[in-house]
Amino acid sequence: MHREIEIFYDQYVHRSYPDEQFFLGHFDVLHWEDLKKDLSACERLQRKPFYKIALLNGTAKYHSNNVEVPISGYTIVFTEPMTRSSFSTDDENFVGDYCVCSGSFLRGTAKLNLSNWPVFKDREIYTQPLSKEQYLFLSQIMLEIEQEKDSDYFFKEQLIRNRVFDIIHYIQKSIKSNNFPSLYMEDTLDERFLKLVENTFLDISLQKPLMGKTPAYFAGLLNTTVDHLNQTLKKITGKTTRDILHERIIEEANILLKHTNYSVKEIAWCLNFQETPHFVNFYKKLTKTTPLVYRTT
Repeated sequence: MHREIEIFYDQYVHRSYPDEQFFLGHFDVLHWEDLKKDLSACERLQRKPFYKIALLNGTAKYHSNNVEVPISGYTIVFTEPMTRSSFSTDDENFVGDYCVCSGSFLRGTAKLNLSNWPVFKDREIYTQPLSKEQYLFLSQIMLEIEQEKDSDYFFKEQLIRNRVFDIIHYIQKSIKSNNFPSLYMEDTLDERFLKLVENTFLDISLQKPLMGKTPAYFAGLLNTTVDHLNQTLKKITGKTTRDILHERIIEEANILLKHTNYSVKEIAWCLNFQETPHFVNFYKKLTKTTPLVYRTT
């Protein structure tokens, strides 16, 4: 995921990839002026490697799942990493402010299944028109988030996350309950896999270590084959089963490093590594740093 986000900055953003803040995941505030490095890239149908909240003022078009989504005036837009979309605008006065963050940042230490949240449901673009008063209210929250991002407040990660959820809840409270997704719809294989992963990693501890971390382990629990699971996930997410599991292991490792006093050896045990050096090498390969450096920075 880290490398995918770096590629996004290289392709889209005028400024460089932000300095590592050692949050539990990636977070940044961008503006439309930052994203005009290559406008043709915006018009290509593709996924972005993060959750995005876009506060917009102007006329533009999104495309997703063969559907054109026009926007005009004051609008808020939500997308998630599995949303395949493109964007275009001819509005010379277009204004856009964006909160972008990885799933690991948005979840923090909580065990949230974000795919069940109405604004992120079904891998679709969620848009909602706003009044001028609503737009100005949310713009102020965005500004406060951006200012906090650059502050030296020790607990700014938690504060920023809370403010992002203030925006999400503000919008979701206005959604009629009969527009909420049915709790009884049958999940697809990729949805069942992602829910299983979250449930498997729920409350990992020395007393409750991870029981398995391989594609074969999860395919067996889902009564499917590794090949079928890989093909499904690759088609939907662009990632293999192994890619998703490795990202989730790193996410959990970071939580344990920052929020417990477990030793690296104990964390390796929690995450089903039989040898501590194997865990350290795995962590370093995926993050370009070591567990101890991450913990102490």
